Amino acid sequence: MRRIIGVSLIGLGTFLVAAGVLVRFYVAPMLIGAPTDLYQVTRLQAENATYLDAGSVTVRTGATVVATATVRGDVKASGDGTAVWDTGTVVQDVDRGYRLELQNARYAFDHRTGRLKNCCGAAIQGDENVKVSGIGLFWPVEARKRDLELFDTTTLRAWPVVFEGEERVDGRLTYRYVQHIPETRVAGDLPALPAGLFGRPDGDPAVEADRHYRLDATYWIDPRTGSTVDQRRHVVSTLRPKEGPGSLVVADLNLRMTPESREALRERADDGAGKIRLLETVVPVTAAGAGLAAVVAGLLLTLSGGRRTSRRGTRRAAA
Repeated sequence: MRRIIGVSLIGLGTFLVAAGVLVRFYVAPMLIGAPTDLYQVTRLQAENATYLDAGSVTVRTGATVVATATVRGDVKASGDGTAVWDTGTVVQDVDRGYRLELQNARYAFDHRTGRLKNCCGAAIQGDENVKVSGIGLFWPVEARKRDLELFDTTTLRAWPVVFEGEERVDGRLTYRYVQHIPETRVAGDLPALPAGLFGRPDGDPAVEADRHYRLDATYWIDPRTGSTVDQRRHVVSTLRPKEGPGSLVVADLNLRMTPESREALRERADDGAGKIRLLETVVPVTAAGAGLAAVVAGLLLTLSGGRRTSRRGTRRAAA
């Protein structure tokens, strides 16, 4: 009986060890990554903002502007290591109820590395011809201390985002990354504007101008999960005449994440870190530990049972 129990324990232990290894090196990499059923709303707010009210052709100053971003995962379109998220961002003056901008994008990306893919209907402002690169909304799982490239939906290209060190945010260790986009001309046609807005005599002909865009952004990333837990964005948009001097700042927004959004993102990061630890450490170590204990117990029982059988055989032969 001891031998039978011992052999059974050895078999069970071997299975548990194999299961632990399988979970750690096969199951965990498959499951850990961007959620495909995500629904998330975050808000950034800018005080004392400046922008051009296109309706009244008036430059507003001292405004409170809020950028509300909503992200929804497309479960049906996701699969085979690819996650698909749809995002829409509304930028508005909350006091006047004036909408400055409406942005939308559809991202397809590797569910672990965050690397953007040109598939699955990926589009910027509905244009599927835009070729994306770098990372987008989702950062690589378990962030590393290295520079990346982050896609910008205004200039339609990826720009370097530089690792600048570790920093504690509300007691949590984060990696801080900084992105600087120098003043860059943005493609697109704009209506001619009154000459007076550019410091020219009011009687001058309407001015045709190009839009220029500049961004300085800082991102604080949870190194356990790659989740963004805070961000700040200083956006400056300027119109410059195609001919002649002058310029007009049409948006100067120093956006900071609201406390409610920061708290929600921290809770999501903590939850994700717990799940990663469960799959990468708790389950594999527990299974492997229990398996090794079962194998050792099985070997002891098997060897003990063998010795007893041998002794009985010896006594019978002597009789």
